[in-house]
Amino acid sequence: MSTSLLITILLSAGITALMRTVPLILLSRFRMAPVVQNWLGFIPSAIMAAIITSELVHKPLLSPSGLSMSLMAAALATVCGIVTRSLFVTVIAGMVGILVLKYLLGA
Repeated sequence: MSTSLLITILLSAGITALMRTVPLILLSRFRMAPVVQNWLGFIPSAIMAAIITSELVHKPLLSPSGLSMSLMAAALATVCGIVTRSLFVTVIAGMVGILVLKYLLGA
């Protein structure tokens, strides 16, 4: 590995670490209102929903007949998530759903 590539990787890692830790350190010094704390709790869910929706809309996995296998697997994962309230089970259900649909529908 060349020296310039190693320096680039280390600088990128350092900048990423700073971008994640500095706001946390600065905000930990202030007391936020409970309403703001409650609102901030929704941010991870909103980001995950945006990522998944973007994937379903822009790059859906379609069967030869035109069915959206991505949407069917997402629906299965959503139902599993609601029933079990477990992120692990939800992710596994979505992955297994895609694999089974690919096998059955031949994409």
